[in-house]
Amino acid sequence: MYRKSYPWSDIIQARGVVSLYKDLELELITCSSTNQEELENNMYGSHKTDLIVKYYDQAFGISGEAELAWYLSMVDASGGPVLDLACGTGRLAILLANEGYEVTAIDQSAGMLDQFKAKLQGHSSELAERIHIDHQKMSDFELGMKFNTVICCDAFFHNLTVDDEISCLSSIVRHLTTDGHFVFNLPNPTCDFLLRSVASAGRDFETRGRYPLEGSSDNLLVEQAQSCDLQQQLITTTLRITRYDPQGNEVEKGESNWMSRYLFKHEAIHLLYGCGLEVRSLVGDYRNGPITEEGQLIFDVKLINTDIV
Repeated sequence: MYRKSYPWSDIIQARGVVSLYKDLELELITCSSTNQEELENNMYGSHKTDLIVKYYDQAFGISGEAELAWYLSMVDASGGPVLDLACGTGRLAILLANEGYEVTAIDQSAGMLDQFKAKLQGHSSELAERIHIDHQKMSDFELGMKFNTVICCDAFFHNLTVDDEISCLSSIVRHLTTDGHFVFNLPNPTCDFLLRSVASAGRDFETRGRYPLEGSSDNLLVEQAQSCDLQQQLITTTLRITRYDPQGNEVEKGESNWMSRYLFKHEAIHLLYGCGLEVRSLVGDYRNGPITEEGQLIFDVKLINTDIV
């Protein structure tokens, strides 16, 4: 159920449309999601066919100490069991299980989950038994239990339509205990970033990073290009991944991509409220700093009430 009013302004609700607003006034535009759904269903392939999956832990799923400590502190505050949405290869789920928490981890990518399961073989059976892996989409899942903490790190923006966002949040509301918390992060879109993504310059490949490969002397060069659909608030990120040996010879090369949907701060707050969630805290980095143009939007939210569940 989607709440129809908000203390700051009226919320316009319509199925199959994208809600954008300017100066807190909502504007409706039509949104077709056929191509988005097709790409989303293919995100990602196996580690044999998709280089993002193959090298995810070395180049993409890299957690800073502040990030890990922040999510752990949120779970410590609200308790387990924990639901890890779009868990990827399990970097947070394994951390939390190692701290003794029961974790249910879901992802729609079978390739990511295969990598996750392979990693678990290097851990104790006691830790592995505390993790329950399920192949489900975060936009529509059913687990038959409730959680004191739901986390979604670097992933909620892969809900590519308002329908998906509402469906995801509605699923979260169904699975939260009365005093449970949902913690997640979003990029903070700036005018400079959006204008560059729309311009032709944004489609030129730039270096994202160079990464050493564990257990090898090879290294990985990751380049990225981005394009933006301002009307539907979608960013397509194309990644060119090249592996080099110590002599600088090219060993492997390929491209992959992902899509994400950006939300502005007050748009996200409206969306949460409409789905029965209110913001408990909102910070700009994992040290609980203020929101800045260079930072993120990092949310800790809870149920408004339970009569809409």
